[in-house]
Amino acid sequence: MDLSIEEVKALTDSEKIQEIFLKLREQEENVTKDLDRLLKNQAHLETKMKNLNQILPQVASIEKSCQTLHDKIHGTNLLAENVSRKVRQLDMAKGHVDSCIQRVNDIINLTKCVEGVQETMASDNYETAASHINRYLHIDKKLISNIDDDVDGSFAVLKDAELRFINNLNNRFDSAVKENDEKGVDRFARLYPLVGRKEDGLSKYSKFLASKVAAKGQHHLTNALKTSKDDKRWGVMFADTLTRLFEDTARIIEDSQVVLDSAYGADCMARVLGAVQDECIRQARATFNNFLQTRNVIDISCVLTGKSTAPQTEQEQPKLDQILEEMVIMNSRAELYSSFIRRKLQQEETLGDWDGIHGMRTLQQEVMGHYILLETHFIKQSIMKAVSLESRNKKSLVSSIVDDSCYLIQKSVNRAISSRSVDTACAMINNAASSLSVDVCKELMGTINNGYPNSLSYSWQQGSDEQVQEQKEKFITAANNIQATGDNVNKLKRGFQAKCEKSFGTDSTALEKLRSCISGFSDVSSDFKEALKKAEHTLCKAAVFPKIHPVVAEFASSSHVITEDQLYLLEVEDPWLQEIVKVFEEVIIPLKQLLHQTIYDSILKISITEMTEYLEKLALTCSYNQLGGILFDKRLRSLVTFLSGITQWSIRDKFARLTQIALILSVERLSEVTEYTASTGKCSLNSSEIKQCLKLRHDFRKDDINKIIGE
Repeated sequence: MDLSIEEVKALTDSEKIQEIFLKLREQEENVTKDLDRLLKNQAHLETKMKNLNQILPQVASIEKSCQTLHDKIHGTNLLAENVSRKVRQLDMAKGHVDSCIQRVNDIINLTKCVEGVQETMASDNYETAASHINRYLHIDKKLISNIDDDVDGSFAVLKDAELRFINNLNNRFDSAVKENDEKGVDRFARLYPLVGRKEDGLSKYSKFLASKVAAKGQHHLTNALKTSKDDKRWGVMFADTLTRLFEDTARIIEDSQVVLDSAYGADCMARVLGAVQDECIRQARATFNNFLQTRNVIDISCVLTGKSTAPQTEQEQPKLDQILEEMVIMNSRAELYSSFIRRKLQQEETLGDWDGIHGMRTLQQEVMGHYILLETHFIKQSIMKAVSLESRNKKSLVSSIVDDSCYLIQKSVNRAISSRSVDTACAMINNAASSLSVDVCKELMGTINNGYPNSLSYSWQQGSDEQVQEQKEKFITAANNIQATGDNVNKLKRGFQAKCEKSFGTDSTALEKLRSCISGFSDVSSDFKEALKKAEHTLCKAAVFPKIHPVVAEFASSSHVITEDQLYLLEVEDPWLQEIVKVFEEVIIPLKQLLHQTIYDSILKISITEMTEYLEKLALTCSYNQLGGILFDKRLRSLVTFLSGITQWSIRDKFARLTQIALILSVERLSEVTEYTASTGKCSLNSSEIKQCLKLRHDFRKDDINKIIGE
């Protein structure tokens, strides 16, 4: 803190003087501390100064060495620049020498080419002649022209030889094509790039390969049309024809690979494939058109679409199933061939715009368009036939329609999937799901909607007449058919998923699309579940409820204010309980032999639920004493024991409310109610319902009940 003398003299306030004094003393202490710290480091600082003094002579020596090194580097740099200049001069001289040597070599080559072409042309050695012309074409004419008249004359001779060679080469190539000499064609095709005619050679070679495809396709189709109807392959002869066409085309492409790679370069494959693919599509279309005509597919399609009314008899055409199998094989072979072409091109980004692929896809779409129409008709007609021929083995719970319909659906969809066409597979999966819901389920529901005869006697086998008994059997069979078909729908769904994954495992987009379609079978399964639920309730309402309700109703017609003697007698023999058991034994239990286990369990659940709900309503209309409540509880326990013996699942939850009502009705004191509800903690009855039950006890006062429930 710095104060001038005038400022110090001006201080008159003791507090201000004291404050300044304290600050000055603090400042003095800080200065003292700094001085002490510096004094402590004095020895260290002196040591550092001593070391610096010792290093100074060495620094001078280093400076001198650095100057010497700088002088040497500068001299080396000057020397390197001189050497570099001389190297550039030598390189320039070498370039001139190389140019002279090249001129000399070109002149020598020119001379050899003139002599070589004349000799090889005379000896029919086209490979050597082509190599001479190739050397001639690579000579730089600007460098050696105007050197000598002989040189210019040699150029003229070689030019003339080149033209004559190309003319002869074209003639020899055409002769080899005409004579079907494949080795000769390959031999001469290799020479075109050597003589600067790569485009001409590629064009002629592509046309030759296309002509081979045309010849193969026409040969196979002619042989197919000559096939006798007695031949075992007659039903798939057009599929075999396409298969052979695609195999031969693929073989031709593979064989040409060596010539193309060695002479033209791999980048020329797309152009060759274009010509070959165009011809392959033309031959495939010719085969498909003959297929349509021979199999009468157009006529059948017109009849199905309503464009024609001309009848189609089995004598005039093969079975529709056989036609569908052949169409699927044709498309699957086309898909395999297209995959081969894609691998050959190895240009996935441009495949969609390549005419060859597009043309084959168009043909496949035409094939599958007819297929979808015929397959849809086949499914519908086959299921209608299965319905009309429905039969049931007495040892079986279901009729033939279950296996027949599911087999037909499975066969149709699997066939569509094997076509290797995603759109076709999706279309048939959707059609199959629709057919199951509309044709099969609707047919089975027709029987269910006709109802179940309710004139059933206690003995299931005793029908009032044959017509009623027949209607009962049809209803039971239809219910079992619905259950079995619903189970088969889930099996079909899993099977189709596995089939799609096997056929389209590497195509994630196709699999996603197929899974979306297959998920529609979940809706079909739901339709069958709803139909089964309706069948179960219809059966219960017609055959079970009319027998249970009158027996249960007897509960309300008897008194529940009983004595100990009455309780004892009813414990020994309870007519009401016996009648309940009798209904189950003579009406419901016999159904087990006639119904699928799942349906039987549902019938039991529905019947027990109906009985407990009806009994609860009746129980809440009666008056009880404690013994009456005890009897009610014992009756319920006996029922639970009996029903547990005929079911495969726990039924105690069905009797939970009734059991709690019986316990409340059987208490000796009102305080036991609160003890019971507190101990269980899971009472199904609310306070108002408990109060309602207690009011049924004629020996409990309402005031006491209100008091105990209110606590």
